[in-house]
Amino acid sequence: MANGEGNSLAIEVGRIAKLFALYMLKDVTDENTKVTRLNAVGFSNSEIAALLDKSENNISVQLSQARKRRKKKG
Repeated sequence: MANGEGNSLAIEVGRIAKLFALYMLKDVTDENTKVTRLNAVGFSNSEIAALLDKSENNISVQLSQARKRRKKKG
């Protein structure tokens, strides 16, 4: 596979991942739920931040708070 083909494939896979993320969140209004769902399916903090137009720091804080809430519940 030529170098250009590999880059093209990576771009297409990235597009599919973004479509999947948008589909997962189509009926979700709560930002915390969006962040935790995207994290649960393997998106990185930077990817989540880009998808939701937030800072990486904001995403880190939301995930940290979600972990604390889960720990408190369980």
